[in-house]
Amino acid sequence: MTQPDCSTDTTKGGQGGASRRNFLQLAAGAAAGTVITSYTAEIGSALGQAIDGDLEVVWLQGQACTGCTISTLQGQYPSLEGVLKDFRVEVTFHPTLMPEAGEDAMDSMSMDPDVLIVEGSVPVDMPSAATVGGRAIYDWVQELAPESDYVIGVGNCAAFGGWPAAENKKDLYGLGENVTGARGLQFEQRQERGVLGPDFESGAGLPVINLGGCPIHPDYLLLTLATVLNGHTPELDRYNRPKPFYEPLVHDNCQLRGYFDRGEFAEKPGDEGCLLKVGCAGPYTNCDDQQRLWNDGTSVCLDVGAACIGCMEPGFWDRFTPFNEEVERQSVVGPITAEHAGWAGVAAAGAGIGAHVARKATGYGHFTKDDAPEEMKEEATAEMKEEATAEQDDSN
Repeated sequence: MTQPDCSTDTTKGGQGGASRRNFLQLAAGAAAGTVITSYTAEIGSALGQAIDGDLEVVWLQGQACTGCTISTLQGQYPSLEGVLKDFRVEVTFHPTLMPEAGEDAMDSMSMDPDVLIVEGSVPVDMPSAATVGGRAIYDWVQELAPESDYVIGVGNCAAFGGWPAAENKKDLYGLGENVTGARGLQFEQRQERGVLGPDFESGAGLPVINLGGCPIHPDYLLLTLATVLNGHTPELDRYNRPKPFYEPLVHDNCQLRGYFDRGEFAEKPGDEGCLLKVGCAGPYTNCDDQQRLWNDGTSVCLDVGAACIGCMEPGFWDRFTPFNEEVERQSVVGPITAEHAGWAGVAAAGAGIGAHVARKATGYGHFTKDDAPEEMKEEATAEMKEEATAEQDDSN
């Protein structure tokens, strides 16, 4: 689907004639965090459509720890504080936030919401593991999703199954690999076998919009919600995640990248050096939190010496466990570990190819070339040459 240029669209009206912007499109070309501060009034206007009752939002919780709700609540937006407070109260249904309880809560739920938000995975083998009003979350999702204009999977559990879908490696209680049959809305881990199926489309003609993370960054939900409430179509990646948030690679923007390029690695957490050998999943994790930061834009995991554990990626939990051991790389040239990748910088220099092209081909930076098998060197060098030729053609 072609993405229209709607960043200053005023054709749809809006409150007081305010423009109804595509905030995700703006985020793609702006420094992380600046869109919210630059367009607070218009974001507030978008959320106001739900506050005023023009649009209805239902938030369901399946198998979840409520961490994504808590992360959203703790987002620091001083200029939007009043709007967000009203929005939280006016969401048609949210089990954690709404003041109503029991039958009153169930009666308030819209059966044809404009936006359906799901937090938590959906158990298909043990439906009673997640219920709302005495009814399985699976049944609610199947009923409400086709009636919704937009469906948003908030967090890795709703998007991909998350930790409830982690493998039961010791076969505890004889319940199989996935104890409850936990799945995301359209994905189970990295496979398109979620509860809604791969061909599901909402009323707006979109798949489920997945906001991966354990938990999600509050900006992700705020900007995505404001964009779809304004009637715009987000540009999604192959896992149906908004591209502006999930295109950057953690490894490319890591504050410890200099250690990596020099081949200086920490042997245990707390040591100086790149954390790749102690389990960092940065080379395989796509998100912009190295620039966006957390806690009101003040910090990120690496600030306290913690390696990236890949919580933004489909397949988290199992994909990167055990978290304290080096993750093996499956790249375009086959299996490459930290010890087998650094020669790419040397090969690139010999071929007259930029180091950034080498990194694109291998997913790594500079190490010692002697550790890599000869056939791997030859294949990767050919791959890098092709990349360089393509980049040269593009520049011409």
